[in-house]
Amino acid sequence: CGSAAEPSPPAPAPAPAPSPSGSKVMTLYHQTSPEIAALILKSHFKPGTEGWCGGGIYFATSPEATNTKAIGPESHKGFIIEAQVDVGRVLHMPKTCDRSMTGQKLLSMSYDSITFNPGDGDEYIVYSSDRVLSTKQ
Repeated sequence: CGSAAEPSPPAPAPAPAPSPSGSKVMTLYHQTSPEIAALILKSHFKPGTEGWCGGGIYFATSPEATNTKAIGPESHKGFIIEAQVDVGRVLHMPKTCDRSMTGQKLLSMSYDSITFNPGDGDEYIVYSSDRVLSTKQ
């Protein structure tokens, strides 16, 4: 047990930036156009400029749920991205959320993300692409 000949385990992957209450990773879904999806998968998500909870990156809890959620003026359809998202400390908001919300405002309240249900199921919103740990088709 513990002899010097045993190889040491590989170093762990770098951890994401710490959140006020640690990390909480969820598998979430985002629908967009095939063209925009290709850009996201090559680089990263970019927050939108408007929405029920302000300009953020919006996710649904299932691929099917993205069909009723990708409906805003900045929304596109045709391609679903599965993402590992560190939602951290989640602020629960009412169904109308807060259109004036920003990432800075949310952080000043000691939260990392928002969840709300506009009537067709839960949505999660983050305001920084750093909270999206990985993406896949």
